[in-house]
Amino acid sequence: MAKKPSRRKTAAEREHEKARAKQRFLDILRISCNVAGACRSAKIGRRTAYDWRDADPEFAAAWKHAEEEAADSLEQIAWKRATEGGSDRLMEILLKGHRPERYVDKFRGELTGAISIKIQGSAADL
Repeated sequence: MAKKPSRRKTAAEREHEKARAKQRFLDILRISCNVAGACRSAKIGRRTAYDWRDADPEFAAAWKHAEEEAADSLEQIAWKRATEGGSDRLMEILLKGHRPERYVDKFRGELTGAISIKIQGSAADL
């Protein structure tokens, strides 16, 4: 049986498919925080996703929001593990993230004296 020639999609159909792919990408990004996985699920290339983000401020904002939601979910899991599972390292990370003014390691140094720089080679002739 002969194969029917495929008809070209209309602009409206292409836009609809693009909108569905964008939504699928964002849905997966929201639960995984993984761009490559979201691209695979939406059946698009990574470059396509980044091009859409660069060209569409609304999509860029939705992307950022999806990443924030995914990070919130990860933080919730980490919090549970830290408090119920007894993970001191997770507790430390969470405290540093939420109370950096108290728990982030701080270093204050002071440099005194002169600094001497000697340039050698072809750059010295500039």
